[in-house]
Amino acid sequence: MRLFLSLLILVLVLSSITHAAMPDEVVSANQSLAAGRLPEALSAYQTLLASNDFSKFSSPELWFNRGLAEEKNHDLPAASLSYRRALLLDPTLLPARGHLATVLTSLGIPVSANRVDQLLASVHPDFLILGGALLGWGGVFAFLLLMMAGPRRPGWLALALTALILGHGVTLCGTWIDPRRLASEEGVITAKSAPTLRETPADSSKAEGTLPPGTLVTILSRNGAWWKVSNALSTGWLPSTAVTPLLPDAGS
Repeated sequence: MRLFLSLLILVLVLSSITHAAMPDEVVSANQSLAAGRLPEALSAYQTLLASNDFSKFSSPELWFNRGLAEEKNHDLPAASLSYRRALLLDPTLLPARGHLATVLTSLGIPVSANRVDQLLASVHPDFLILGGALLGWGGVFAFLLLMMAGPRRPGWLALALTALILGHGVTLCGTWIDPRRLASEEGVITAKSAPTLRETPADSSKAEGTLPPGTLVTILSRNGAWWKVSNALSTGWLPSTAVTPLLPDAGS
């Protein structure tokens, strides 16, 4: 337990140091956003997020601020993507959740929070994974030591076994609910208007409906300039320019 608390304190200290050492470029971008200089702020955030070093100064907040700039600039599909990317890195970033819900509502997309979303809003998956691992492996070592040490005490053995099972169960839970687990297969409709789903990858193909901008989709396959996507209600082919992968590429 003491080891777990020590690690938690270390993480908090390192986080505070990272925030205190915020680079001048980030400060400048935030000032541009606060002053309403949206093109300047957007350009700055795009440059920062394309940098290999952006993770050193709290990228969830950068994605959130970029989303704010895009939302204020009335580019709601792009803002929905930025907010989703912020939540991908930090699911407990409540302002991003609030703004994403507002943007999706404005785009006509229903917003519903299930139990997993509610859990993610309060507990970061990394906390569950790390905490569960510490508890589980602590239970393993305690169980082995008790088995090798003198007279066996059933009560202590049961406690160690419980810690072992519970800890690894929590780790599995954290891994399962982690939104990064499936992010490589997901994308967001970022076209300005609702693109038409096609039965096959061709403009002349039968229309299968449309998807509103801001919709989160699963990317099933890719065929040149066409991607096959699906959501809870429909499946079809879209021009690749209509959807942006949830995991950012350099400069996106």
